[in-house]
Amino acid sequence: MGTTGDGAGAAGAAGAADGAGEADGADGAGVAGGAVGTPGRAGETGALGPVWSGRTLLVSMAALLAEAVIATVGLTLYSFTQEGPAGNGFMVAFVLPFALVLGALPGFVLTATLVLPTLSLARRAARWGGWHGRPKWWWTAAAAPFTAAGATLAYGTVLALLTRSAGPPRVYLVCWPALTAAAVPAALLAAVAGRGTGARRTVRLMLTVVGTGFLAAFVLGVCALGAGLLSAV
Repeated sequence: MGTTGDGAGAAGAAGAADGAGEADGADGAGVAGGAVGTPGRAGETGALGPVWSGRTLLVSMAALLAEAVIATVGLTLYSFTQEGPAGNGFMVAFVLPFALVLGALPGFVLTATLVLPTLSLARRAARWGGWHGRPKWWWTAAAAPFTAAGATLAYGTVLALLTRSAGPPRVYLVCWPALTAAAVPAALLAAVAGRGTGARRTVRLMLTVVGTGFLAAFVLGVCALGAGLLSAV
């Protein structure tokens, strides 16, 4: 009787161990699947989260705004290095606020047609490539030229239909790398915002991104002033 009871107990322990192993395997498979392509629950820090959400949309627009500020100041400073009558650099202080307000619509369009599609394509490419875990930044960098090419073609087609004339090929060759460069940082920041960060942290991220853009523009202006570029202004 004792031997029979011991055998039954050993068999039961083995069955329980097998069941626990199967459960652990199922949990591991679920974690792996969720890390690759399954959006995490809202509020779960570190989860991939959905690509199309209010958080990703707002942070992407903030990133594009910061990029626009830096580009505007950079182009203005570059104009002072060219021969001929230089424009009034102080006009930027008056034009820029209106451009930023009016730029909300272009920022939304760029986010919906360029930035978020870039993030979505990067995740799909990582999943197709068998990548386990959170996609690395270079997946986004590799996906950006493809979505930028599609966006350039779409924007050019719409503009050609509105103006009834196609632009020169040089315009498309300039817009393609420009859109690629704009899409990469915005998509990476949108990915950070989509990882269940919460509303308060999303707002902080937006303010940080925009503040960094203005700080970088200010540093450019200070460097230009120190180099004597704005001595004639």
